[in-house]
Amino acid sequence: MKKMKTYTILLLAISLLATACSDNNDDHDDNTMPGDAYTDVMASQVKTELVDDVSISPYEAIFDVSPVYSDGHLPFATNTNGVNGLETMLGSLDKTKSYLVYCHGDAPSIAGAELLTENGFSKVYRLQGNYAAWDDVSFVDIVAGVAKSKIDAADFEAIFDVSPHYNEQHIPGASNANAGAGGTDLATLTAGMDKTKTYLVYCHADGPSMAGAQLMEDAGFKNVFRLEGNFGAWTNAGYPTE
Repeated sequence: MKKMKTYTILLLAISLLATACSDNNDDHDDNTMPGDAYTDVMASQVKTELVDDVSISPYEAIFDVSPVYSDGHLPFATNTNGVNGLETMLGSLDKTKSYLVYCHGDAPSIAGAELLTENGFSKVYRLQGNYAAWDDVSFVDIVAGVAKSKIDAADFEAIFDVSPHYNEQHIPGASNANAGAGGTDLATLTAGMDKTKTYLVYCHADGPSMAGAQLMEDAGFKNVFRLEGNFGAWTNAGYPTE
């Protein structure tokens, strides 16, 4: 009887120890959960979602939490002026929708993504590799003011207007890259050009300008910019035309 009692006590002790270890492991897992609450998404996938079919976007909004939004950003991105700026927007956002966050470094983009998840947003994505990863696979958007500054500084090797309205009005110095409008199609026009130089593409609508800019990126051009808001943004800013 004494041996049986000792054996029973031993089994009970082992059971209690296993339960304690399990509880400790659960606590450890909970501590690591915040970093896993959002999903990292590769730039190549985002490119497919935003550029290959510009009529469909899985994201309700794309948040750029960097301090250099105007210098270049993803198409349709919203400038939050940092993570603190994103926090001020939370009350106006639908928590059931999907959102993408990125920056130029991991720390701010992680902080932005975690800010959303911690406040009850269930579909939060972070661009893996941030802005640099996007720049490796696709063009970047710039606002009209930055485009004007770059033009004034002669930063662009060439400017391509891919719209059918080139002859009506266009940005000074732009080349007609629309064969239907009496120009030369963009692929032919850019053949043989220096792929390390900087170029600007625009249109009167997102679809053609995004397709044109991506065509150049896919052909190996390294520094392709698209005018955000297209020709309308240029004229709305009061900049000169030809």
